[in-house]
Amino acid sequence: MKSLKSLISGLLSAMFCMMPLTVHAENIIQTNGGYSDDGLWYYNDYGDGTVSVVCQDNTLEEVTVPAEISGKKITMLELDCFKENANLKKVILPDTITVLEDYAFYLCSALEEINIPESVEKFGFQTFYGCSSLKEISVPAGLTEIEGYTFDGCTGLEAVHVDKKNQNYKDEDGILFSKDGSDLILYPASKTGTSYTVPTGCTKLEGYAFMANPYLEEINLSSVTEMGEDVFYYCTSLKSMTLPEGITMLTGAAFGNCTALESVTLPETLEIIGSGCFYNCLALKNITIPASVTTINENAFLNCVGLTSITIPETVTTIGDYALGFYYGEEDKPEHLPDFVIDADNGTPAFEYATKFSVKCTGGVTQGIVFVYIVVGVVAFVILAVIGLVIMQKQIQKRHELP
Repeated sequence: MKSLKSLISGLLSAMFCMMPLTVHAENIIQTNGGYSDDGLWYYNDYGDGTVSVVCQDNTLEEVTVPAEISGKKITMLELDCFKENANLKKVILPDTITVLEDYAFYLCSALEEINIPESVEKFGFQTFYGCSSLKEISVPAGLTEIEGYTFDGCTGLEAVHVDKKNQNYKDEDGILFSKDGSDLILYPASKTGTSYTVPTGCTKLEGYAFMANPYLEEINLSSVTEMGEDVFYYCTSLKSMTLPEGITMLTGAAFGNCTALESVTLPETLEIIGSGCFYNCLALKNITIPASVTTINENAFLNCVGLTSITIPETVTTIGDYALGFYYGEEDKPEHLPDFVIDADNGTPAFEYATKFSVKCTGGVTQGIVFVYIVVGVVAFVILAVIGLVIMQKQIQKRHELP
């Protein structure tokens, strides 16, 4: 199991490294800045009571962020404050800090320990992105905002602990929820247990909510009606899933790289299957597309090598490139899956897709009907053969009866 976790961590870290940053420290508006006496910190005074700092040494293993520099109270960790410090293991924050800005601990892969003071009100976008050694983190009572993908790539995270006095968030057994429980924000990637039931009353799963958990085999979604992008991405032990009625779309690679996934039941309310939704689901052998579906986006079933056929209803009007019937070949280029067949009517978008990409298609004759035709043909042949034998025997008898 440890080797699996290490493999996933490495793959995710590589993936994260390739993702572009849209905002960087060089874009900071410098209104009144300077350096600390030891040169370790650059501070920026915004003039509205906000004073930020950026660490100037990305080789440190332990850091104590100063509460004050040159008589100015430090209130914020600036963009990319400790960006890509692969040595950083421990950080002590002062109780003057109110904001951990975007990418503050971006790819600090060795970070194991950080205190979050009661004064902190905001975690920025991808604040702890790629902190794969972080096992636990505490959310203080005053925290009011957790921006998107704050814990992306925290593959070692086992639990999030929320102060009971917090008015915006709570945790249940280390799982992060909105205060009212309607929104599941994060199921830690290293939380153990093979099954989990989403509590009744939780209607939404945030993007990447269960991402890269290698233990879960089964998840009961209960009353969930909305899911963010890539919600179960890289859940490599997930074996089965039943999506409840009410879910209308699967955004992005919802089940991408769920290599053990064998069965999925899609709801009759589903309309859109996202790009790469079931990418690399190697164990998936059959799936039923409900008549409510209108769109199957590109690469939706790419590299599902166990899937030999799929029935596409005529309600599906849009099918993206390489959505059906392809796998990645030796040169990482899409190639046709041997013997894969699309069961679809002639003249439908599914038939047109099959024609465009040279994928086998029944073209209006379903596999069930083909089977019936074969059976009927065999039976007819047997009957004709029997009749022929009877006629032959009667002719032989007549011959013998002649004087």
